[in-house]
Amino acid sequence: MVLQLLISGCQDTPPEEAIKAALSELEEAVEAGDTSTILDRLTDSAVIHRGQSMDRKTLQRTLVGLFFRYPKRQLTLAGIRIEMAPNGTTARARFTALVWGGRNTLPEKADSYQVDSHWLVQDGDWKIESLESKRVYE
Repeated sequence: MVLQLLISGCQDTPPEEAIKAALSELEEAVEAGDTSTILDRLTDSAVIHRGQSMDRKTLQRTLVGLFFRYPKRQLTLAGIRIEMAPNGTTARARFTALVWGGRNTLPEKADSYQVDSHWLVQDGDWKIESLESKRVYE
């Protein structure tokens, strides 16, 4: 029985679970205002599309501005759907992101986005290669 536990502990996390864990980590990072954790989940060449294309540096500046403007913020990811590529090293994750923020406990602004993200394995970690978000009501 001990051997079974050791063997099961050595198995890799299934890709879908690893991506969901990474998304959860991103949720927590947004709520904590942790830009470094967010950027660590992006490949070096990642491109983010939110009305316009942003590289890592532009995204970092945008996040810092939003975090200062909305010190209290919440992010909830719902309806996460992950599609694995046959090669097992790339994936697509689609979900709805519900975001709200403000200076105090009550939100001043809230919105929802449909997000389509493309992931790949890099150095054993799942990272975002591209991400596109559109407001749900666009």
